[in-house]
Amino acid sequence: MTIATVAHERDLAHFDELPVELIDELPNAGDHPGAATRNGLGHSFDRIEAGIQGWLRHWEPQRLPAFTAVRDVMPDDDRGRSSLRAAPTEPDGAVRLTASLYDPPNRDGDPLAWSRNWASLAVLPPPRESGRLFYRFRVSSRLVLDGQAALSLASTSVNFGVVADTAKASPFQVPGFATPIARPLVGVQCREDQDATASQTFEGSIAVRQGETPAMAFVIGADLLFENGWVRVHEGSSTWIGPSEPGASGTIEFRYAPAAMLRLLGRLDEPHRQD
Repeated sequence: MTIATVAHERDLAHFDELPVELIDELPNAGDHPGAATRNGLGHSFDRIEAGIQGWLRHWEPQRLPAFTAVRDVMPDDDRGRSSLRAAPTEPDGAVRLTASLYDPPNRDGDPLAWSRNWASLAVLPPPRESGRLFYRFRVSSRLVLDGQAALSLASTSVNFGVVADTAKASPFQVPGFATPIARPLVGVQCREDQDATASQTFEGSIAVRQGETPAMAFVIGADLLFENGWVRVHEGSSTWIGPSEPGASGTIEFRYAPAAMLRLLGRLDEPHRQD
């Protein structure tokens, strides 16, 4: 038995109906029982689906270097080291604070103010292809406070910037960097047994080119305004950067999406039409 073949794939478009005569001549299921089954159907879609699903779930972790102290503003009459102290920083994405303050009731002048901040710069590996850099991270803060004062307000903040190539720009100088991306705790009063916490997740992306070096900058800030009384900032008070899911701090997450993939994804929902 001979089954006719189609000369070229484009000829399939000329079929107006099923080739009934060809299908009718196919062998019966019981014919040639010892013959091997056909295995020329190619790979299934399972391997592609598994690869895409694995890629979608996977984010690269990027360790943050230890934060470096930058600003330390204190009252003019505060001698020596600032009364708003910080433990030595470690590469765990955190800044830890303590303080023990007293302001006598007979002091004249404006409220006493402290303002400190710390910076860290994360340099990412260059992308293998041009496309977009996607990133995500969590900002968290905790203040364990105690005190009795006419005025006692503690606040924390985080500034953030990202650039596609450190050779061309600094993430500390991007537009909007001076405005905090988050103020986790604002104006928390230093009352007895005060324990305040806050957390927020951020996601974003930026266009990148093959071989360039992206970088992210973080600045953690702490401010304390105080007058007439006493205040303590206890151990356990800190602000930290970590992955989007709650857990160990000190890492952010990123992934690269090649431009070719983004173009393909933009067309996946387009129906296939026959002209």
